[in-house]
Amino acid sequence: MRCRSSPGLSGATIALIVLVLAVCLGNVAAEHEHPPGSVPAAESDATEVEGACSPLVEARSILSSLQPPPHAHLEHKIGNSPLLPSNSFAPNWPDGLGFHHSEGPLATTLRLLPRLLTLLSPTTWLAYVSQILGSQQVGGRGKVSKKRRERVERMLALMQDAEERGCEQVWEMRGRMRMNQRDIPGPPADEQFPPRGVRQDLPAAYEAYKRYLESTGDPEAQFFVGFFHATGLGGVQRDQGKATLYYTFSALQGYEPAEMAMGYRHWAGIGVKEDCLAALDFYESAAESTYAHFASGPPGGRTLPLSPSRLSDSFGGIYGPHASWASTGANAHRAAVKASSAVARGETEKEVLEYYQYHSDRDTHLYTVRLGRLFYLGSIYFHPGGISSGAEQVGEIPQSFAKSKEYFLRVARTLWPVDFEGGDASKVAGKRKMSKEMEESVREPAMVAAAFLGRMALRGEGGKPDYRRARMWYERAADLGDREALNGLGIIYRDGILVNVDKQKAYQYFQAAAGQDLAEAQVNLAKLHLDRNEINQAMQYLDAALRHGSPFEAFHLLANLHSNTARLPPASGGRPGMCGVAVAWYKLVSERGSWTHDFLGEADRAWARGEQDKALLGWWLAAEMGVEMAQNNVAFVLERGVDVPWVSDIERRSEEVMMWTRSAAQDNVDAMVKVGDYYYQGIGVAPESRYERAASYYQTAADTQSSAMAYWNLGWMYENGQGVPRDWHLAKRFYDLSYETNDEAYLPVLISLVELYLKSWWVDIRSGGTIPGLSLFDAEEDAPTTWERLKSIFHPLPYYDDEDEAGLEREEGVEDFSGSGWVPDDLQGEEDDLFETALILGMGALVMGLV
Repeated sequence: MRCRSSPGLSGATIALIVLVLAVCLGNVAAEHEHPPGSVPAAESDATEVEGACSPLVEARSILSSLQPPPHAHLEHKIGNSPLLPSNSFAPNWPDGLGFHHSEGPLATTLRLLPRLLTLLSPTTWLAYVSQILGSQQVGGRGKVSKKRRERVERMLALMQDAEERGCEQVWEMRGRMRMNQRDIPGPPADEQFPPRGVRQDLPAAYEAYKRYLESTGDPEAQFFVGFFHATGLGGVQRDQGKATLYYTFSALQGYEPAEMAMGYRHWAGIGVKEDCLAALDFYESAAESTYAHFASGPPGGRTLPLSPSRLSDSFGGIYGPHASWASTGANAHRAAVKASSAVARGETEKEVLEYYQYHSDRDTHLYTVRLGRLFYLGSIYFHPGGISSGAEQVGEIPQSFAKSKEYFLRVARTLWPVDFEGGDASKVAGKRKMSKEMEESVREPAMVAAAFLGRMALRGEGGKPDYRRARMWYERAADLGDREALNGLGIIYRDGILVNVDKQKAYQYFQAAAGQDLAEAQVNLAKLHLDRNEINQAMQYLDAALRHGSPFEAFHLLANLHSNTARLPPASGGRPGMCGVAVAWYKLVSERGSWTHDFLGEADRAWARGEQDKALLGWWLAAEMGVEMAQNNVAFVLERGVDVPWVSDIERRSEEVMMWTRSAAQDNVDAMVKVGDYYYQGIGVAPESRYERAASYYQTAADTQSSAMAYWNLGWMYENGQGVPRDWHLAKRFYDLSYETNDEAYLPVLISLVELYLKSWWVDIRSGGTIPGLSLFDAEEDAPTTWERLKSIFHPLPYYDDEDEAGLEREEGVEDFSGSGWVPDDLQGEEDDLFETALILGMGALVMGLV
């Protein structure tokens, strides 16, 4: 059990200390009761307990068999495509007929025939009709077959049998099954609960977990009980104190989701006092566990999970395309937004694969390599930081190392037909003899293919590790200058794979790859500098890796350096201000490396399958762990009115506002604007302060200099004096900034500016010039107001270069007949009243006509 210190002791901490002391005293008493050499009674009952739980073995097997296929969540966008791996939805029968890589009309027809049949099938049309008519009901699982119902009934009967025998583990299984969460570690596709045919029952899940905790201190059960108390779902009374207590018990046993939940609570001040150092302790522990899992993988670390995206991004953002911050400016180039635009145009991942396959079949090697890369990463959208940076979940396709290797070999063999000369593994074969022009045409695709083949052989992807071939392919690609191959050779010499460890040679390879802006190589250089305790040089390379797209390792190593600095006292060179940076980066690492607790990814897959109840609950779990995307998804789903049986209509709005607020607190600009909208409408705040709170959120979003809507809203509030003083010039400035931020806002900004000018002139006239309006021209010092300009049209004043001459004429009472407009003083006031009355009446008629 890991212990951590914090500046203060809360009630939950005191209770925890008491519990730990009780457990320790109980252990001491047990040692006296059962001295060494004796057999405790619990051990003698082990066989009996195992027999009592024997029905669960078959029940778990049935539960596993009820899970959806590995790629069921992709069926709606991939369908029956002959390009998919053989273990996908449809058999790859064109391959069996020998037409997959053939040209000509017959081959093309056979490859496109499955797609045509799919489009014309009644199932497809019924699905479209169901999608149109069955709007937003939770579930969407369809009918349950008789065979599946029989298996579910058999599983429930076995669980009932285990319960009657006194097996306590059955309560854990009941909780997991009713909760929609995984049962045993394994691939994500095997962990979706409850399966189709088993009703989701949150109150039953809570009671099962509570019953299970009566006989055990299981950290996962403690986390879920804490979750129920934190959210109030399932009819459980919301109690943040109990939630914090259960989360703490779970976190101190090293359960990563609980550590993340506690880190987020201390960071955001939910149920506890805000404490950056306490949040740092929890997040650091979770990130270290995640990084250890990453490092336990093949050379270079485990492959990162596909990056998730917000559900709202698939709709163009919270406010839709061209209006949301998420889909304007630089954000419009993000994979999630591009994917949503492609779907709107009718483009799918299947069409992308078919397009690449069409060109690949005609010996366009560049497209063949691209196909290999797509199947290697399992997505058509990948991150720019290199292979190790991973890919986006939004463009997910069935991953297949076998197919990617097939494509890479097809290209590589055009330049290197054999691996070794005469079958001797010590003699690497050279390149094929070909003309210079032909070699130049295949050089770059073959280089990339060789680098991928080296990586796959080194990591054992698509087969067993083959270090000799890995080094062979890497050297071939490195001779052509490939950065991934140079980095791979650096890993081989750094780790001593088939060669003696040579850090200097590894450094040279890493440096050559880092010179081509490869983020992974820059991280590897930083590691070598850290081994030498060269902190400044390491930080320079890590900063460069962040700029070039490293999404995981660079953040972890920099967080380690900043956390050490944050904990030191200022007298020893510490910088407490670094605590927030370290917490943010540890948080990112623990969320990005979600191999063992991928609640967000599981929820996304459930949503893609149409199982919205499971998706929403999974997002809610991730939201409790502080994942901003999950908070955004929960709020977005609740706002769209999706029917959730375990959230009442009264609770829906408050939960929605709370999730938007938490998302906004994590710098989501659209969420900031959304919370401002709620306050502007008087939702969740006292009426007398709603405009002030709304303006503060709009201003925070505007300070990011990226939200056109926030600028427009501030312009509106300054125009009308709501929550801020009325100021025509600031209103105009914010309207202008809205257009500068997003030029697609031209029309609404133009209408708003016209309305602003008219309103300012009307107020200027109504106030008799006391409140000056906006000028169409550049403002000048002592410039006349709109009222004075209008008066001068009907009652022009004399203009003299010499003021003394004008004064002299007035004193002498000389009557002016020149038409200059000035009159004797005794008639001035009378004419002013006449002209003002006529002018007000005329302007009033004009404004009424315009309205």
